[in-house]
Amino acid sequence: MKMPEQQPPSAVQRSSRPDRAAEAPALKVALPEVVLAGEVPLRHVLETRRSRREYSDTPLRLDEVSSLLWAAQGITAPGGLRTAPSAGAIYPLHGYFFSFRVEGLPAGFYSYDADTRVLTQLARGDKQTRLAKACSGQQCVAECAGALLLTAWYGRVKREFGAAAEKLVAVEAGHIGQNWHLQTAALGLGSISIGSFDATALKMLLPIPQDEEPVYLLLAGCV
Repeated sequence: MKMPEQQPPSAVQRSSRPDRAAEAPALKVALPEVVLAGEVPLRHVLETRRSRREYSDTPLRLDEVSSLLWAAQGITAPGGLRTAPSAGAIYPLHGYFFSFRVEGLPAGFYSYDADTRVLTQLARGDKQTRLAKACSGQQCVAECAGALLLTAWYGRVKREFGAAAEKLVAVEAGHIGQNWHLQTAALGLGSISIGSFDATALKMLLPIPQDEEPVYLLLAGCV
């Protein structure tokens, strides 16, 4: 569904997904304008970025989520070029956001559209406990306020780069992860990367396409 022009940043609307016509209309959330925290020197952000495993109960704001997702996979130039580099500008990684404690965003699992900066809810409810179980019971997963799951579609990358495909996807995931962590530091939040999880359990838990493979989980929360 085409987003109305000049729609309020926090607007929440419902529209039908073509591939789920028989189901209830999917919740769509237009994200607020990006807050870049430009007054924070880059050196300070680089020096203060640390992996944080403990988070407070304070929820994330929706504008903070918007900024984190833009830093990770935001569009920055014509042709769909993004904040993180991608081999051949293929961008095989898709972002899905878990909302656990976010002001103005119901708990659930969302697909992130980098072009429109809209979150589409794919599953309702709090899946934090089951996500933590799929991540070997790590407490940081059970405590974070939100998380970005990156899944890889290897099809075109393998056609273009052959045996180097998996390495190139992993490198791109690392670029995205660093952007996420630097933005959390700039916003005064905490974050950590999770690379060890049961991918099969995640695919059983979540409505993601079978030809996408979970590769990286990025957490964020207030500290």
